Parts: sequence; structure tokens; C-alpha cells
Amino acid sequence: MDKLTIINNALVNTGNDPVNVLNDPSDEYIVANRSFERWIKFLTARHSWPFATTTELLVRVPDADNKSRRYSKNGFRLPQNTLHVKEVYWGTHPLTDYEIMGTVLSCNYDSEIYAVVVKMAPEDTWHPMTEEILTRYVEAGCLRGLNEDQSGADRREQSAELLLEEARPHADQQNPARNIYKSTIAAARRRRRV
Repeated sequence: MDKLTIINNALVNTGNDPVNVLNDPSDEYIVANRSFERWIKFLTARHSWPFATTTELLVRVPDADNKSRRYSKNGFRLPQNTLHVKEVYWGTHPLTDYEIMGTVLSCNYDSEIYAVVVKMAPEDTWHPMTEEILTRYVEAGCLRGLNEDQSGADRREQSAELLLEEARPHADQQNPARNIYKSTIAAARRRRRV
């Protein structure tokens, strides 16, 4: 994904002049850039995209920074730019007893806490379908801000929403299906069979 390409595609698709560089002082760039910055965050946070998901070892925080009353002894800082926490592990064991307050995750364990988090993804890892969705959202912003075409912008957002409904399961097929509930009994049975 290239920001300038997405902005220019959106500008051209809405009948506006493209820009040559990022941070161009033109009205076209200002409107398209604001729309891009708004929608890229929303699109990334709206779904746990595989390209934006990573597992990271959490770092302990001083007890003074841990505001949890339930787990006051063990607080861990969430990674910078975390948009959403999907799962938490102690070593390789999934945790269900933890609390998140601000950017601190608190639990009963004092080390080896990992979190599967959704973060802003690097531009080169975006799926082509999500690039197209983002382009359509930016087009809607251009139609509103430059063309003053509210109904056209609404239709473009609806088009992006429909494509989003198609793209989410398509991107998620890269990983096996999972149940949100992780049964400890089922896990014990699987370990016994091996």
C-alpha cells in the first residue's frame, strides 16, 4: 500500500486533480489526507486483520503504574499503538483472568505474559482488498469535502462497507477457524491423545 497512490486514486476517481507529493499544500491533498488518516485507523481497528496482528512479550510496569485492584501485583505495559487485544498468554497457556486499564494489562502471573494485539500495520503488509476499501472510503471523503456530493459520498461508503463484508472472511481464511472459548478440558484431552 502506498499512501500517495491511494490518495491519487481517490482524487482521480472523484474527478479531482491528483497531487505530486505527500504534504502538498493544495485543497485536494488536505481533504484526501484527512480522510485517509481518519479511515486507515478506523479500518485497522474495526477488524483483527491478519496483517495487522502480532504477538508480543509484555514488559512489566512498576507497581505504582498498575491501577488494578484485582491484580495489583503484576502489571504489564501493552505495546505502543495497540488498537485491540485479541488474546493473552502466560507462556503458551491462554489466560482468561486479566484486566486492562489504559495501557496496562494486569494478571496473576509475574513473567512471560504475551499478548496477541492488533496494531497499525506497515504499509507494505496491507492486503489488496483492504487497500481498495480504504480507497473507497477516501473517495467518499473527497466527494464530501471537495465535490460537495453528499449522496455520492454515502453511496461510496456503502460500497466500501459491502466490500468490507466480503474482505473480512476472505482475509481470515488464512488462519484456521477458532472458537473464542478455549476449553481447558478439550485442551487436556488433546494433550493425552498425543
